Amino acid sequence: MTKLSDNLSNLKEFSVSQLSTLLKKYIEEGFTFIKIRGELGRVSRPASGHIYFDLKDERSVLACIIWRNTKNVESEFIKEGLEVSAVGKLTTFSGQSRYQLIVSDIAPAGAGSMMAMLEKRKKKFIEEGLFDSKRKKVLPFLPKVIGVVTSETGAVFSDILNRLNERFPRHVILWPVPVQGKDSSEKIAEAIIGFNSIIDGWDFPRPDLLIVGRGGGSLEDLWSFNEEIVVRAVSQSKIPIISAVGHETDNTLIDYVADRRAPTPTAAAEIAVPERKKLLEKTNDLGERLIRPIFSKINQDWKNLDQIGKRLENIKYILADYIQRFDISVVRFPDILINYIQKKKEQLLLIKTSVIEVEAMGKDLLVKSSLLKALGKDLSQQIDDLVRNKKNMLFNDSRLHDSLSYKRTLSRGYTIVRDKKMKLVRNKGAAIEEKILNIEFEEGLLAVKVSELKS
Repeated sequence: MTKLSDNLSNLKEFSVSQLSTLLKKYIEEGFTFIKIRGELGRVSRPASGHIYFDLKDERSVLACIIWRNTKNVESEFIKEGLEVSAVGKLTTFSGQSRYQLIVSDIAPAGAGSMMAMLEKRKKKFIEEGLFDSKRKKVLPFLPKVIGVVTSETGAVFSDILNRLNERFPRHVILWPVPVQGKDSSEKIAEAIIGFNSIIDGWDFPRPDLLIVGRGGGSLEDLWSFNEEIVVRAVSQSKIPIISAVGHETDNTLIDYVADRRAPTPTAAAEIAVPERKKLLEKTNDLGERLIRPIFSKINQDWKNLDQIGKRLENIKYILADYIQRFDISVVRFPDILINYIQKKKEQLLLIKTSVIEVEAMGKDLLVKSSLLKALGKDLSQQIDDLVRNKKNMLFNDSRLHDSLSYKRTLSRGYTIVRDKKMKLVRNKGAAIEEKILNIEFEEGLLAVKVSELKS
C-alpha cells in the first residue's frame, strides 16, 4: 500500500477540466477537417435551430452537430436511417466526456439516398417552373465570345477549344472552377453570375454564350451540378447556357434548367457554333441559285429587245402610208375647192338669166354668198383640223419609233456586236469565228480585230 502511494505521488495531477481541455486540444489538432460516412440516427431539432444527430455503423456511434449559422448546408434530407457523408472538425464536449463532430457540410452518401434527394429537388424545381421550356433562351447562331465554366486542369476545356477551332474559331474565355468536392457548387454558381455581371468597358468582353461542363464520373462526382445554388444561377442567367456535364448517360439537374443540353463537352462545342466549311458551301450554293435566274432574265430581255428592234425597222413603211395619204389630200384640196366654187358660179349665172325679180335675186345672192362663206370657213376649219391631227399622229408615231429604237438602248451604255457584213453576233462562239468585228456605240461604229480568246 505504501509503494502504490509513492507511485501516485510521482504522477502529475490534473483537474477534470484540465484533462478535458488537454484532450480537446489533442483531438482538434490531430483531426482538422475529416470526412465520415455513416447512417443517420437519433436526429434532434430543438428550438435553438441547431441540429443534433448521430452517425453510426455496425459497431460505433459518433455524435454530430450542425450549428444554425452554418452556411450552404441543406438539412431537409437529414432523417434517421439515411446514409450520408459528413465533413467537419472533431472536438470534445466536456460536459458529457465525449467527442463529437462539428459538421460544416453534409450530403447523401448511398446511391439510393442521393437519388431520392435528387428526385425531391427535381420535383421542387418543376413545381417552381424552372424547367419550363418557355423559359429557355434561343442560342445565338454564331456567338462572338463563348464563356466556359469548368476545371482548368482537366481535358474538358481543351476538348471544347479544339472542337471550336475545327468548326469555327471563336474568342473563348475560361472561368476556372473546381468541378467536385467542397465549395465546388458555390464556385460554379459564382462563375455563372460573374459572367453575367460583365459590362462594357471591362478588360474582357461579355460572352454571348456559356458552356458549363465537366467530364464523366459517379453520381457523387457530379453532385455539385445538382446543388440548388447552381440550378438557380443557371435559371437566372441572362446569357444562354449549354450544359455539358459528364457523358451522354449522365443526367444532372442543370441539364433540365439549361437552355440546351449537350451529351458531352465536345458536343457542346458543336452545338455552340456552325461548321464554317458547310456554311460557306451553303452560301455559295445560295449565291449561284440567286444569280442563275438573274442571268436568265437578262438573256430573255435581250431577246425581247432584239425582236422589238426588228419590228421597229418596219415602222417607216407603216408611217409612209399615212404620209402619202396626207400628201394626196393636200394636193387634191385646191382642185376640190375650185370645182366647188365653179359650180357655185354656174349656179349664180343661171340665176341671173332667170325671170326672178332683181330684188329677190339680190336677196338670194346674199344668202348664197353667206352660205358660201360659212361653207368655206367650215371647210377651212376641217382642213386645219385634218392637217393638225395628221401632224400629231406623225409626231406620236415618230416619238414611238425613237423610244423603241435600239439606239435608245445604246444611249444607256450598251453596245451591239456585228460581223463585217453587219449581222448581229449573238454569242462568244460566233465572235471567235470572225476576224473583224464591228462594235456599234451610240456615237457610231468601231471596228476591232479578234486576236485571242480569254476564259
